[in-house]
Amino acid sequence: MKFLQYLIILPFAIIAILAASNAEICPELKGVCFQTVNMEGVEGFKLETVLAVFFIFGYILGRISAWFGYSPIRRALRMQRKANRALNKEQAKLTETVSGLKQDIEKAHREQTAGAPKKGWWKSLKSSKKGN
Repeated sequence: MKFLQYLIILPFAIIAILAASNAEICPELKGVCFQTVNMEGVEGFKLETVLAVFFIFGYILGRISAWFGYSPIRRALRMQRKANRALNKEQAKLTETVSGLKQDIEKAHREQTAGAPKKGWWKSLKSSKKGN
């Protein structure tokens, strides 16, 4: 990762050093201009332009560096999502099993109460008065 950063930064650093060493006052650009090489007929760059380009380049390089830096966290997040999906499937199976068991218990309870002799309304009234 660091090698990649240095590989990207090194050419821009060389250009910046050469431009700073060849800086001159350019009346046609109304300010300080930078030329990477001393050649006749080559126009330089205005100071504000150079600063803006390096600011944008630094921002982009920082975002790329952060993206590379967070790769272990993204990998762990993917693994966690995969584990969560597996747990959700297992929980769905268990929920289905539990609901089936509840239905079986209710069915068995209904069959048990259906097979028992029913009390008349008079006997149920007497038994409720005895309990009080």
